[in-house]
Amino acid sequence: MDESKRLIELEMLFTHLQKTVLELDKVVIDQARRLDVLQREVKGLVSELRMLRDTSREVRRPEDEIPPHY
Repeated sequence: MDESKRLIELEMLFTHLQKTVLELDKVVIDQARRLDVLQREVKGLVSELRMLRDTSREVRRPEDEIPPHY
């Protein structure tokens, strides 16, 4: 194989790899954004659960409860 054909093949391979790297970079950036959104949502849910847990610690007396048939 002569050098010019070899160089052309290497350039084609490089171009293909460059395109693949750019596509993968876009995927990684998108995944990072989605991960940020999910982390914020989880923090919000944890905060809500803690708040609910703290407010549900009130003592309930059975005599104050209305029976289900009323």
